[in-house]
Amino acid sequence: MDIKFIPKKKEYAPILKLTPPIPANQALPEWYKDLSRHEILDNGLIGKTAKKCPAIQDTLSTGFIIPLWSRLEFASIKDSKGSIVEQNWILGVSSATGENLETHLDYHHSFQVKGMDLNKTVDAKVLKLSLPYKIVVPEGYNIKYSDPFYHFRKDIRCLPGIVEADKWGYVAFPFEILSDNFVMEAGTPLIHCLVYKRDEPVNLVMKEGTQKDYDEMYADMFELFSTDKNYRTK
Repeated sequence: MDIKFIPKKKEYAPILKLTPPIPANQALPEWYKDLSRHEILDNGLIGKTAKKCPAIQDTLSTGFIIPLWSRLEFASIKDSKGSIVEQNWILGVSSATGENLETHLDYHHSFQVKGMDLNKTVDAKVLKLSLPYKIVVPEGYNIKYSDPFYHFRKDIRCLPGIVEADKWGYVAFPFEILSDNFVMEAGTPLIHCLVYKRDEPVNLVMKEGTQKDYDEMYADMFELFSTDKNYRTK
């Protein structure tokens, strides 16, 4: 399946050349790359680490990553009591293109996010980054946009959302602020994207288990543990 990325303007073409979206398995967190698959425990057994967890493996390697396409600086000014009285943010791409900051870094008003337990600006707004290119997917496909959780960022956290991507190729990424002062460099993983085909509604069926069901589940678990060297040793 081809996913196309097209700059909104000719002036934005360098963005895609310098910071293009990349497959998720090419943007693994450093802690994960450094982690071994096994550790020797105090009792001499071999313990599996998070690197052996299929759920984490698939989460980190599925889909693609949209990197931050411009340096983002955020600074807070506090009064003598330590309360924030002013916040300032700079996005390099707006300076490079000569455009207003709001063209690239806009916000949701406080009434739009009323009741959301988010770390907002001092005036109760939620900032959002406007993607400078359009994403084109085949008909019938959605994209789930979410924060790259396992990068454990301390600066911002993007709000998740699902988009009918074949209809809406222009997107913006709202985020909450996790730190009073930070600098994010261009190329930092910003959004994790999962592309999937829209299916029919899911029917949830509750049923009592049969003996056959339990036998099959037991066989599955027995096979899982019997092939585990650590378990066999124990």
